[in-house]
Amino acid sequence: MYTLGKYILFFVTYSLLGAFAETLFRLITEHHLYGIHGFLHLPLFPIYGFGALLIIRLLRKQVRHPVPLFILGALLCTVLEFVANWLLEVIFGNRIWDYSNVPFNFYGRISLYSSIGFGLGAILLVHFIHPALEKLVNHLPRRAVIIGATVILAVLLTDFVWTVVERLGS
Repeated sequence: MYTLGKYILFFVTYSLLGAFAETLFRLITEHHLYGIHGFLHLPLFPIYGFGALLIIRLLRKQVRHPVPLFILGALLCTVLEFVANWLLEVIFGNRIWDYSNVPFNFYGRISLYSSIGFGLGAILLVHFIHPALEKLVNHLPRRAVIIGATVILAVLLTDFVWTVVERLGS
């Protein structure tokens, strides 16, 4: 069982890794370096943090074989991406991402390509990335986890409130 503090550390790490991975992917595929831009001001993409936590919590111990892990990870994260995209559009009136120009998209909210990426990401997360991060976090002193998670949570909440007020005000 993880503590809330460890979940916060995992969340922020995967949100940061997701932002980095997406930026790197766009650099490779579009040959242009974009700044890390998402919902928050911080260089974090929370959807990757939430997706990783869902996979860790729901699939990591139950599904170890790569094929079902790929399929379930892709489905889980695709549903998350669709719901998040829809909610952000309803609440803020604009889309943070739009796949309308990508083949095999569904209402521009999700695409086959991103779903394949989520499935591959689930395999990498469960078999390689999370075991390494888990080992690192489990070696941290309890007090360091509590203090680190508290500071991170305060910064995240501040950025979230700032972003919501800014987006609703415009």
